[in-house]
Amino acid sequence: VYSILKDVDPGFLEGLLKRKNSIFMQNCLLTPNCHRVTEFGQHMIFDESNRLYRKLIDFRGTANDLSVCVYDRIKVSKIRAERSIINDPAAPATGLKYVKELVLAKRTNHAFRMVVVGDPNIELGEIGIPCHVAENLHMAEPLSSRNWEKMTDLCDLMILQKGGILVRRKGVLIRVSVMDQLQRGDVIHRPLVDGDVVLINRPPSIHQHSLIALSVRILPVNSVLSINPLVCSPFRGDFDGDSLHGYVPQSIDSRIELSELVALNQQLIDGQNGQNLLSLSHDSLTAANLILEPTVFLDRVQMQQLQMFCPRQMGMNAIIRAPSGKSYWTGKQLFSLLLPSDLEYVFPSNGVCISEGEILTSSSGSSWLRDASENLFYSLVKHHGGDTLDLLYAAQAVLGEWLSMRGLSVSLSDLYISSDLFSRENMIDEVISGLQEAERLSYIQLLMVKYNKDFLAGNLEESKNSMGFDLEFMSIMQQKSASLSQASATAFKHVFRNTQNLVYNYASNDNSFLAMLKAGSKGNLLKLVQHSMCLGLQQSLVPLSFRIPRQLSCDGWNAHKSNLVFEKAHKVPECPGPYIPGAVVENSFLAGLNPLECFVHSLTTRDSSFSGHADVSGTLNRKLMFFMRDLYVGYDGTVRNAYGNQIVQFSYNEADQISSTKGTGETVESHNHATHSIGGHPVGSLAACAISEAAYSALDQPVSALESSPLLNLKKILESGVGSRSGEKTASLFLSESLERWAHGFEYGALEVKGHLERLLLSDVVSTVMICYSPETCKSPHSPWVCYFHIDKENVKTRRLKMRSVVDALNMRYRAAKPTKPKAGTDLPDLRITCKDCSVAEGGNKKSKICITVSAVETSKNSLSLRDTLRDLVIPFLLRTVIKGFSAFKKVDILWRELPSPLKSSRSSTSPGELYLQVFMSESCDRIKFWNALVDSCLQIRDLIDWERSYPDDVHDLTVAYGLDVAWESFLCKLHSAVSETGKKILPEHLVLVADCLTATGEFAPLSAKGLSMQRKAAGVVSPFMQACFSNPGDSFVRAAKMRLSDDLQGSLESLAWGKTPSIGTGSSFDLMFSAKGYQPAKPMDVYALLSSHVTADKPKVMVTPDDDIEMDGKSLARRLYKLDDLNKKSCKSQWAIAKLRSLLSFNDIKKLSQSLKQMLSKYAIDGELSEADKSIVMMALQFHPRRNEKIGTGAQEIKIGYHKEYEDSRCFMLVRPDGTVEDFSYRKCMQHALELIAPQKAKTSKWLNGIS
Repeated sequence: VYSILKDVDPGFLEGLLKRKNSIFMQNCLLTPNCHRVTEFGQHMIFDESNRLYRKLIDFRGTANDLSVCVYDRIKVSKIRAERSIINDPAAPATGLKYVKELVLAKRTNHAFRMVVVGDPNIELGEIGIPCHVAENLHMAEPLSSRNWEKMTDLCDLMILQKGGILVRRKGVLIRVSVMDQLQRGDVIHRPLVDGDVVLINRPPSIHQHSLIALSVRILPVNSVLSINPLVCSPFRGDFDGDSLHGYVPQSIDSRIELSELVALNQQLIDGQNGQNLLSLSHDSLTAANLILEPTVFLDRVQMQQLQMFCPRQMGMNAIIRAPSGKSYWTGKQLFSLLLPSDLEYVFPSNGVCISEGEILTSSSGSSWLRDASENLFYSLVKHHGGDTLDLLYAAQAVLGEWLSMRGLSVSLSDLYISSDLFSRENMIDEVISGLQEAERLSYIQLLMVKYNKDFLAGNLEESKNSMGFDLEFMSIMQQKSASLSQASATAFKHVFRNTQNLVYNYASNDNSFLAMLKAGSKGNLLKLVQHSMCLGLQQSLVPLSFRIPRQLSCDGWNAHKSNLVFEKAHKVPECPGPYIPGAVVENSFLAGLNPLECFVHSLTTRDSSFSGHADVSGTLNRKLMFFMRDLYVGYDGTVRNAYGNQIVQFSYNEADQISSTKGTGETVESHNHATHSIGGHPVGSLAACAISEAAYSALDQPVSALESSPLLNLKKILESGVGSRSGEKTASLFLSESLERWAHGFEYGALEVKGHLERLLLSDVVSTVMICYSPETCKSPHSPWVCYFHIDKENVKTRRLKMRSVVDALNMRYRAAKPTKPKAGTDLPDLRITCKDCSVAEGGNKKSKICITVSAVETSKNSLSLRDTLRDLVIPFLLRTVIKGFSAFKKVDILWRELPSPLKSSRSSTSPGELYLQVFMSESCDRIKFWNALVDSCLQIRDLIDWERSYPDDVHDLTVAYGLDVAWESFLCKLHSAVSETGKKILPEHLVLVADCLTATGEFAPLSAKGLSMQRKAAGVVSPFMQACFSNPGDSFVRAAKMRLSDDLQGSLESLAWGKTPSIGTGSSFDLMFSAKGYQPAKPMDVYALLSSHVTADKPKVMVTPDDDIEMDGKSLARRLYKLDDLNKKSCKSQWAIAKLRSLLSFNDIKKLSQSLKQMLSKYAIDGELSEADKSIVMMALQFHPRRNEKIGTGAQEIKIGYHKEYEDSRCFMLVRPDGTVEDFSYRKCMQHALELIAPQKAKTSKWLNGIS
């Protein structure tokens, strides 16, 4: 500041300021620690405000010039800003993006981001980091006696390289340049080393497993990270330039949480769908599929080479070839070496049977090795847990080595499919024939339109203008209608599947593409067919303003230019709307495309997935997270909201109790092996992530004009609680099962309901309208101008109209609209409406027409004005008259739906689905009374409708009509169907939690800022900061200030924004439910320190030496010994277990332990119970007993001193089990067995041991 003001007149400053330092602010709002203050983006660096601030900082001039600069800055500030009359659409409406960037966004210096590549030599739980990157990333580690040697060596090297290091001592940074200055407790920021844990993330973080803790492995590379290719699946990434973000934890707590909660071995089950997260992929999956073929055999050299990577030893050979005597093993035997020896697995659909870790049978197909339900790796995770990572790593090494020995290469020769030219010519002929058949069958679907009625009736000779089965005419009709295009495309694809299967008939067994397709590791069948055989049907997914010719050639394009003449010649109905272009491309990419085929392919396959809905998935993710991020499982098993501790669910993970939902019959079953959630588990965030992942995956499915978008359907279901004053309302009506008694009863019943309800306007049936001058009427009091409405008799018959009812409807509407006090210029004239056969129709169509005549009583001598009234007022008014049905329902669609399995078995009909009707509300209907109006309108046909299953599609109407429970079930059913359409499977507990969250207040809350405010208000919680982060921060803060509200910052968002620990997960709070008298701590203590401390006898604390570790930590040592191999079986003495045991105990430790046990026998009285410290020592010794499992039995409740049952004067230890039984044991046998394991050479020569035996 002094630098800015140094050029200002000092006299001016002295007169303005009383003290020199009074110009400084006394208080300033500060952003939280680790706040991102340097990365604002260009929109904040180069705006007008920053430009004026920079001008003030660089100011050079007089005081008057400074005043001008300050005044210019004040003018553009929000305080003095004048409201502009012209709204700038580019200006931000709210400050939401500034809240995100300045308050919510964080930065850290302990992070990295680099491009990732695959390295199969890295274990699945590791990440390879370049050495120069690891040197610049630091991890804080306190200096203690346990790591003194390792850390001092590292610090010595750092001091040698840099001349000194910075350590944090008691919260203060101190520079250390000599090793002697280091003290225990100093926090040293050391570089990353092998084995450190880092948090890895691949943005966007839209699902639970996008955050994984991996172990560091330093690699001598320069510029890329490395991970095992099998880990790509959780990150939803590949190696085409994807980047990974890494974060280095700085506290011990964070490192422990990463290892125990976020490590890869803790995330083997996908939290979204309950399936295994990892499996074989790419080359390893292809190799697994090939090696299981019955023709694969390996000799002894190959087996010995591959057996080095296997966790099990090579078994007996399967085949011995005579007379050489060579031994051979099958591929199934090699794959069996990768499996645990106790594995029992059956997969019936692929004929797989594994018994005791050996593959007995397996047919073609690799779904049991991939993502199928109950696949092999899910079974491994289920029974072997974290060991599955080691099995996958070993399988990848073995399969990769075998594939390199066998060889697998891809070339252009694989695209030719067939091995010789003659076979390829036959294949192309079959492809062309198949395309012609598919195209012919697709056009048959178009014959049901009314323009082909003469062809269907066999009257082609009688109609010269009938097109019949003309393919060019069919192509025009198909592209004019979206529904016809969809029907035609469905029929074509159904037949085209047989053409695609020609690949399996003509491809050789050594075709690499076919091997990858069968394994499911890469590509799909359609892409191979398009490259090698034909492109097939190419249809646009979005409407266009033009159509394309059927024949994609120059002649076809020239003929296409005269399409208007062709359409008029054959009386094709005019269609001013857009087209849905489509054509069949017979050539393949291998054969080459002509220019028109290339244009059609580019046109129809352009990216239409995102279109105008690219932000839908992100918006849904953001809204769901705001609603659900603070839901967690309490320690009492309930699901609660951190705001106000509101209960959302009484018990989590009970989705298997949900019975058949209304209208579907689907039973939602919970995952049987889902981990029971512990207290604090953030189930709300996980459910929101699961739904968001389904929404993001739906972006891969294009938004098509031919079918509904799964993404938009999901959005519609989730936002069904949002009340809207506009838009269509619909209702679903299901037919009564009593109609099944008659043949085609459901079809006729659906037509009856449709004809009864659907609004039919006069304009829908009138073909022509004429105003004629009739001299005969001049003599009567009527006007000479008469209106004629012509209706086809065939149309009357088809619509089942009664002309008398039509005339009555016109008269009724006319009388209702006729005002009692007419106003000049707006009233209808007196009309006379009659019906008769047509006498004025053109040509010879008089006999096929029915004419409704409307004449006006002449009230004025000006007949021309009356003619204008008939044309401009009367005719439009009468054409809008409802002549059949109800005005409240503009459309009724007859739809088909597939029945779920439970309903198929319960229905007597063999049909796989059923018909139902969807009723659409018209613009004249009251939105609130729509369902009531529909029920009242169906009184005459009430027996045709199953009212127990029929419901309004609007969730608010359904709640009012049937109650919240029925609306909840309907919402859950629709949400399950919408998610299934995206191709994702989601655990039912996630779906149930979404439904419960939106209905926590007793009604469906809108998925919007208003709904969020409603939920907070119902819970009695005020959260203006969270509301401001959701939408309109300026308005939210101003409203909170006016109402003098305060925010307790209870949610996780507020905690993360302001540097607090969120109240969910490991930071969730809990209450002590029981506190026994006499066990209260003398002073407050950290509960985590209490739980982690070891309970010992009430003795003064002493310095622990290495020799005393046995006495002080006997219980923990016994627990570790129990995890080793079975010590009481000599055949199971693995080298690893013995080495581990010798690292824990020495010969001197056994000697001291034996002396302690001997002293205990004389120390305690008979039937005296041992103390906790002595009990832990005895339990450790018992682990070495030759019959340990038999002695311990169901467990050890206590240890006492007693007499041996055979030797009355001999004392021994007595183990009391929980069931009350007592078992004695000799500590001498324990020590003898321990000495045989630890120091076998001294087991027979030790005097002290022989002396006590």
